[in-house]
Amino acid sequence: MKSNSGNEYAALLANTMNGGQPATRATVKRDAPVIRGIFEKSGWMETSSEDSFNQFLTLGVGSKPMMVGYESQILDLAVNNPDAYAQVKDDLVIAYPTPTVWSTHTLMALDARGEKLLSLLESKPVQKLAWERHGFRSVDFSGTDSVKRFGVPGAEETVRNVVELPPNDAMQDLIAVLRQ
Repeated sequence: MKSNSGNEYAALLANTMNGGQPATRATVKRDAPVIRGIFEKSGWMETSSEDSFNQFLTLGVGSKPMMVGYESQILDLAVNNPDAYAQVKDDLVIAYPTPTVWSTHTLMALDARGEKLLSLLESKPVQKLAWERHGFRSVDFSGTDSVKRFGVPGAEETVRNVVELPPNDAMQDLIAVLRQ
């Protein structure tokens, strides 16, 4: 796997197979054949969910009859490209797996400029902007408007039943399983 979205998908599968609890090294080993089989049957996967999503938008539902991506991709499309959204909206279904996982993107500040960027990204105004213009949920986007503003059927106001990602050692084992 070469993408965050691929890792998230694998973690979601591993957690689901572990009864909705974060997978461990032992459960990854136990469930490896099934997880590997699911990925093998999925066919070629792009290195980014954004690539798959753009291919779907360009080529239509026939190119990607099923795609695992992010809620924010659809919300962003609805706000920033309403004409494209209108063309594909009837082919989109948002599903929230139970349990689900949060996609977390980490930034490590290595110098003063990085610290400044980190501070900016953590600020309420930027997090509010990320939600309102791109559909990125943050830890605290309270005080902003409802998800209904995006006009996307099936978008949930609150994402419930979220489970942690597997710990690092289990994730490394999971990545290794999928490289075989």
